[in-house]
Amino acid sequence: MPSMHQHPPDQTPLTFHCQKVLALLLQKEKPLSAYEILDALREHGFRSPPTVYRALDYLVKNGYIHRIESLNSFIACHQRADHGDVSQFAICKSCGKVDEIRDEGVINSIKKIKHKFLKQIDYKTIEITGVCRACTSKPGRAKD
Repeated sequence: MPSMHQHPPDQTPLTFHCQKVLALLLQKEKPLSAYEILDALREHGFRSPPTVYRALDYLVKNGYIHRIESLNSFIACHQRADHGDVSQFAICKSCGKVDEIRDEGVINSIKKIKHKFLKQIDYKTIEITGVCRACTSKPGRAKD
């Protein structure tokens, strides 16, 4: 299990709800939807979607977790948080596992696009889908 993400020293400590959501996402290898998070945390006093969404919004905004747009789900951040960078994910469409990646070439390409064309980039998340190596090595699965 990955270690608990440490917040920067100048940031206020996480609320109870944020701590529970983050701890749950750190335990999972696959992203969870807001409703899956709500169901998993009902025993900890989570009763309604707004409670989960407030915690998710805060955690995303502060770099603790990422929203996987194509899956409408959330995953804990396992990379060094640097909000100036591009979030990059490899998503297996067979098993559902999501791997947070960091490719400097991709980051540099995005910076070049910004320099040449865009004054501001609003959305810096790249999601690549396919079938992971573990799934392609399973018996009966066609190899690429």
